[in-house]
Amino acid sequence: MVNLSALWTEVIELYQYVAEEKKITVTTDFMEASEASVDPVRMRQVFANLLDNALKYTGPGGQVTVQVRRENSDIVVRVRDNGMGIPAEEQEKIWDRLYRGDKSRSQRGLGLGLSLVRAIVQAHGGSARVVSQPQQESEFIVSVPANTTTVKV
Repeated sequence: MVNLSALWTEVIELYQYVAEEKKITVTTDFMEASEASVDPVRMRQVFANLLDNALKYTGPGGQVTVQVRRENSDIVVRVRDNGMGIPAEEQEKIWDRLYRGDKSRSQRGLGLGLSLVRAIVQAHGGSARVVSQPQQESEFIVSVPANTTTVKV
């Protein structure tokens, strides 16, 4: 079993310099009992990608919030930023391999990150989705079963 809150703490520490450089505040709201049977290396990739994107698409002085909660039989992670948001017509496309939205073309990256996020999460029996308001915020929601067998991806 892997404590997802502890895994998030590691990822946030790795990105702290990036956040400080952009003057972005990263806040956390973790519950203690956030254990799931996941591959910690792969789930760390998921979390790192979500945080990297949140920091990349949030302007200086912005805010990123990471929340980990148990909801029924799942552990649900929410990564919310007050960045540029994602147009409604692109919200499902962002999960496609190699897709780059118009506003993301000026940013570094290959367009593989979110497709990899979704693939890893689905391999763990979970789901990944986004809720976004253009020019206001984005919230990425990842859910994995709290009690499953460990998956090797």
